[in-house]
Amino acid sequence: MRKQISTPQSTNWLQQITGSFKDEPPAFEEVLAYGRAIRQGDESLLEAQDEL
Repeated sequence: MRKQISTPQSTNWLQQITGSFKDEPPAFEEVLAYGRAIRQGDESLLEAQDEL
């Protein structure tokens, strides 16, 4: 136990989230669509979501 406490473990955010959407394919596709819209400057997708 002392060894675990004394040596900090690196936190790789990518490893922590990998597979987090595996049981929810539609949610993953939605996240991809939001990212694409943000990168392309298309805020209409984001505004439509705010109206819900």
